Amino acid sequence: MATNPDAIDATFFDELRQHYSDEEIVELGLFVGFNLGYHTFFGSLKFYPLFSPDGRLLTQAESEKIYGAAPGSLQSEEPAK
Repeated sequence: MATNPDAIDATFFDELRQHYSDEEIVELGLFVGFNLGYHTFFGSLKFYPLFSPDGRLLTQAESEKIYGAAPGSLQSEEPAK
């Protein structure tokens, strides 16, 4: 949805309709869209994950040590050159 919106075509919806009603597809799309927006917004604030990989609650300073200089939502898919 975020990285390749052209992939969301009639075939994609036909496959979803095998498992979900139209109302459920809309709800799923809204949930995904809102979450993409939240992560983008939090990334712009350099908001780090609240939990460690093992599930412990972290401060932002602790999270920065674990996850690096930029939260995952700010990292590009390809390393900078």
